[in-house]
Amino acid sequence: MPADFEQLIRHHGARIRRIASRYADSSSVDDLVQDILVRLWRSYPSFRSDARIETWIYRVALNASMTHVRDSIRERKGQAAMATHAASFSPASTAARSMGDVLTNFLTRLGDIDASILMMYLDGLNADEMNAVLGISANAIGVRINRLKQKFAEMYVD
Repeated sequence: MPADFEQLIRHHGARIRRIASRYADSSSVDDLVQDILVRLWRSYPSFRSDARIETWIYRVALNASMTHVRDSIRERKGQAAMATHAASFSPASTAARSMGDVLTNFLTRLGDIDASILMMYLDGLNADEMNAVLGISANAIGVRINRLKQKFAEMYVD
C-alpha cells in the first residue's frame, strides 16, 4: 500500500467512520467502513487533484453508503435499530446529553441528502464542493443549510 494512501486513510479515517455510522446500523458499520476503504483504494490511482481530497472521499463514501442502504432495505435490516435509537432520545432532555449525542440524534432525524449536506458542512466543504458530490446546485445547498440551522435551533435551543 503506498505511504500516501496510508496517510490519507489515517488523516480521514474519522470522517469515513462518521459517514458509515450515519448509513449503517451499529452491527454493520465496520463492514461499510471496509467497503468504503476498498472503493477508495480501487479508485485512488484515478483520483485527479483538480478537486479537494475531501470531495472525492465524500463521493466514494456516499456512493458506497447508498449501495449499503439499498442492500439493507432489500434484506429488511437496520431500519428498526435506527428508529429505536431516535425514539429513545427526547430533544427536551438535551441539557444532560453531550453535543455529540445531540448531533447524532439530529442526524438520525434527517433524510439522507440533508444529513450528507450537514456532515459535509461540518467538515468545512463549501457549497460548490457539495455540489460536486451530490449534484445539487450551490444555491439549493445554501437554502438547505439555512433550513437545517433553523430546524436544529427549533429542536434543541431553548
